[in-house]
Amino acid sequence: MRGLELPTLQRWLARGKTSLAPGVSRAGWLWQQFTRPPAANTATDRVGADLPPASRDLPLAPVTLAFDGGAPGARWWMRADPVHFIVGRTGLRLAPPSVLSLSTEEALALAASVQKHFTDPRFALLPAHPMRWYLGADQPFDLRTRSLQQSVGQDVGLGLPDGPARRDWVGFLNEVQMLWFEHPVNQARERRGEPVASSLWLHGLGQLPPTGQTAFDHTMGSDVLLAALAAFTGCAHTALAASANHWLTQAAGGHWLIELDALSGPALAGDAWAWREAMHRLEHDWCAPLDQALRAGRLASLRLIEPGEHRLRITHIGAHDHLRFWRSVRALTADA
Repeated sequence: MRGLELPTLQRWLARGKTSLAPGVSRAGWLWQQFTRPPAANTATDRVGADLPPASRDLPLAPVTLAFDGGAPGARWWMRADPVHFIVGRTGLRLAPPSVLSLSTEEALALAASVQKHFTDPRFALLPAHPMRWYLGADQPFDLRTRSLQQSVGQDVGLGLPDGPARRDWVGFLNEVQMLWFEHPVNQARERRGEPVASSLWLHGLGQLPPTGQTAFDHTMGSDVLLAALAAFTGCAHTALAASANHWLTQAAGGHWLIELDALSGPALAGDAWAWREAMHRLEHDWCAPLDQALRAGRLASLRLIEPGEHRLRITHIGAHDHLRFWRSVRALTADA
């Protein structure tokens, strides 16, 4: 962030009203927005102790399974996503999910090998999407898992499941790793110079929660979790518009949640130059035109939700906050 000049974003952070939620993840905040009981307070600027902590792996599997066309029912589900491990000097690290990008044919072939090798009738493996697989069971898994998103770039051993059934499931993952080592799909990918499917990543386990209520009328973005949670509550969802101006020309009224995730890819890849370029585009394509719409009265207010590694920050920006000139704009590094 050193030396970045983003006038609108810097002014928002300096003159808006900010609330902090230590230890809250992006997924935890989203989960709260779409799974609250209908009678609960759904004010989206509320940051309280009931937000799920970042360390908790949320029961996302049945929600995304329903989005992928499956029927979770009352069963227990957990994600068993194919992943790629990066071999480093000190061990294996988990690569970003986008690195692997299996085709439907590759996913089905890899899943078939696992299903043929493991015949335990208690569990059913369902490759509902090439990169989102599911394990279903009639009983709890007796595991504590770590989310895929929070484990990217870290030592694989730190993200392995824990709990009473740890030994059985770690053994299962090791066998999958050996089973796929010389799998024809991986051999073909190696010949093409593509990353191989190293193993499965277990996370997001639980049962489908009761239908919640959200304060949003519309959501927009490319993230699967947001789309799945919106579908879970019957909230309208659309793909991300090219820019704020494009969205403003066609947006209906109501309360919108727009997820701008162009920063996440460069951040996960450790690409500082691409991250800075994405920040400039965010300022130009979204922050500046939204600020103009706010001042012109086309928007009533904005809330900027910033997930961080150790906290989540929500900044409320009102139509007249730009007049709070006594609150000086600071460098972005001051708010890191």
